[in-house]
Amino acid sequence: MEKGKNGPDSRGRPPAPNGTAGGADKEGACGVQCADCTLDAICKLLDYANGGSAVPDGVLLRERPVARGETIFRIEDPFRSIFAVKSGSFKTLIPEAGGREQVVGFYLPGELLGAEGVTGGAYPCTARALESSRICELRMERLPETGRPLEALQQGLIEILGREVAFGHALMASLIRQSAEQRIAAFILNLSRRLERRGLAGRVFVLTMSRADMGSYLGLASETVSRVLARFQKAGVLTLQKKQVQVHAPERLADIANL
Repeated sequence: MEKGKNGPDSRGRPPAPNGTAGGADKEGACGVQCADCTLDAICKLLDYANGGSAVPDGVLLRERPVARGETIFRIEDPFRSIFAVKSGSFKTLIPEAGGREQVVGFYLPGELLGAEGVTGGAYPCTARALESSRICELRMERLPETGRPLEALQQGLIEILGREVAFGHALMASLIRQSAEQRIAAFILNLSRRLERRGLAGRVFVLTMSRADMGSYLGLASETVSRVLARFQKAGVLTLQKKQVQVHAPERLADIANL
């Protein structure tokens, strides 16, 4: 992605501070520009970029702050809204035997949360903030109040949900690996590519999830995750400083993961 030193980039985004392509909110979490958000297509149909939009208040709740550890919906809650991550990050969980929870997903700026609830009428998992974050909430039951043609809105939602399903399948396919090294290499590379896809920095970023969460998601012990990351650092593939990771050789990660 080309970006001038002091001007907007090739997609019209303003320059971001501190070397992050999307900037950061006041809590320090990287934020995504509207043009790079999955929900942008619906916002355009609702004319939210236009200051004169006549859409009633409360249809789209914009940039609502969410505290670290806060839950925005729980498994089996009635489906009511789709959420777009504007800044920060989230994890989704399902219950396991013995009262434990398994991590089944991580969500980054620009990505949607809760879309899986459309078909069953209830959320199939719990969504919790990994850090101080901001979300936009599209309240589905209030879409008829917008005065916009429902056919156009429904078609826009179908296209968004279709892309999300395809992305989810591709993500899971990239993480189905036999060895711990392959799984973790694919995971780090996937995070990097997803951030770059949204106009954010993909070579230097923060692993907001714990090693235990990573292990739960990848089917590995947290100690295994730590050992593999240490091996990658020793080999010069990446550098870890507390939770910040710098990817030096994405091509080597791709080789390890067989991507």
